[in-house]
Amino acid sequence: MSKPKHAWMVRAGNDNELAPYVEKVNAVAIGWGKMGDLSGLKTREQFKRKYQETYPDHSKWRVNVNAGQVYRFACDIREGDYALTYIKDSREVLIGLVNSPYIYRLDVFDEISQDYPHIRQVTWLKRVSRDDFSAAARNSMGSALTLFNLDDHLAEIHQAATAEIVKPIPEEEDESPPFFQDVSDKANELIADLVSHLDPYDFQDLVAAILRAMGYRAVSSPPGRDRGIDIVAHPDALGFERPRIKVQVKHRKNSTSGPEMRSFLGALRAGDNGLFVSTGGFTNDAKTEAGQAHEPVTILDRDGFIKLMLEHYEAMEPEFQSKVPLRKVWLPTE
Repeated sequence: MSKPKHAWMVRAGNDNELAPYVEKVNAVAIGWGKMGDLSGLKTREQFKRKYQETYPDHSKWRVNVNAGQVYRFACDIREGDYALTYIKDSREVLIGLVNSPYIYRLDVFDEISQDYPHIRQVTWLKRVSRDDFSAAARNSMGSALTLFNLDDHLAEIHQAATAEIVKPIPEEEDESPPFFQDVSDKANELIADLVSHLDPYDFQDLVAAILRAMGYRAVSSPPGRDRGIDIVAHPDALGFERPRIKVQVKHRKNSTSGPEMRSFLGALRAGDNGLFVSTGGFTNDAKTEAGQAHEPVTILDRDGFIKLMLEHYEAMEPEFQSKVPLRKVWLPTE
């Protein structure tokens, strides 16, 4: 058997609910059934428009990602390509060959056919234990996408599909970071993207929300002249207790300069604590000024702010969690 040119992982439903069916009906399928029959669409842009018409409330990110997956399923997968799907209960990967063009059918998967009408017929070749694949291949197979390409591991998949006994692929020295660190770093960058797209006043309100989550009574100044102070926070409702925290917020790409820091320090009075949040960071001059201030001053750049937000995220009001929507997950660290 000659080696196919491409390999694709097609998830067996959102919760692996197609796993009992795929081998029996010799098919893989994807959802987004409300889009209807897609056989008349040819270009990625046509798929994107159809998706937007069908799911008008979905974000631009979801439109791009999901429409792209539907397009790849209907147009990029070719007859003769490898198709893989994961059987979660047995921790096995089904490997087969695609033997049909895109098909729209509502009678393949019994009672859940309406949810998964986009079909590619498959000739299944073998079930292979997930553990028989290399760590690199297993990591790639762990993508959360419904459909994704596995060409980087095509040789390994071909060997698994054609050999009577699967020989473990020798593990090479891994030059990539550990999985946990890789996911954590990517998540932090995505969180930073969400923060960077906030309106400056929304970001200011988010800073105040974090202070409230920490137990302070924090009030954000309305848009307009603030005389260098954007937020005032107190431990008590009336503002009599100390420390009183005065906050300046700069949500921009440019670094906060020494003169800007001096202006902020000039607004602090005896007994005040200062907090300067600058997503663009601080110049060395600004850091020096903060370090020499007569009153205690804390400075937070973008990464420092995100770290503080994550520490207190669960205590924030839902209104402000929705501005940076996050979900806690558990990841293996080894």
